[in-house]
Parts: sequence; C-alpha cells; structure tokens
Amino acid sequence: MLPEVLVFITHRVVLHSLILKSGYTTFGRGAGNAICLDNPAVSRDHGAFYYRAGVLSIEDHHSMNGIFVNGMRMRRKVLYSGDYVLIGCYKVFVKHGSEQPRNAYAG
Repeated sequence: MLPEVLVFITHRVVLHSLILKSGYTTFGRGAGNAICLDNPAVSRDHGAFYYRAGVLSIEDHHSMNGIFVNGMRMRRKVLYSGDYVLIGCYKVFVKHGSEQPRNAYAG
C-alpha cells in the first residue's frame, strides 16, 4: 500500500489528502513544491517526504522553524501510520506510513 498523508490547516479542515509515490515529494511556501503551504512560518523549500522500498521518511531542508514529528523536532525521521508532523501552522497526519518491521523470529 502506498503511503498517504492528510494535511490540516486547522484541527478539522483537511487542506490536502495525498498518496505519495516513490521518490521525493517536496513541500514549502514556494510555488514549485509538490505541496504548497502558503504561510510565513513555512520556508520556501521547507522539506520533503521520501518514499522508497516500503519506507516513508521526512527530512527538513534547513528550514527556520523546523519539522516536529510527534512533538519532537527532527532533521530526518521514518514515519509510520498514526504519526503527526507539524510544519509551521500545518498539521500532517500519516494515514498510511512505512511498513512495520517484521519480527525475524515470528513463525
């Protein structure tokens, strides 16, 4: 299953619902981003989601206000279903994230 994220402008209003493809999906205030977040608290090139081989991650592109995953500031982080990301005033909910690592000892 491909990863899916919901971008909220407030706690109840969904701005974007996106299914992410392999590779980078950039986000920021700049018009050239795949996800444009028009707010002064968001840098022009704020960061990107990256999806490859069942792993979804997020990375900060040295933004001024950073990226917070589940309340902690992160430079780069693997995302799982249920994670929350704060980008400026936007809240991103990871509806479908990275595949959970399989237990090597499961029979």
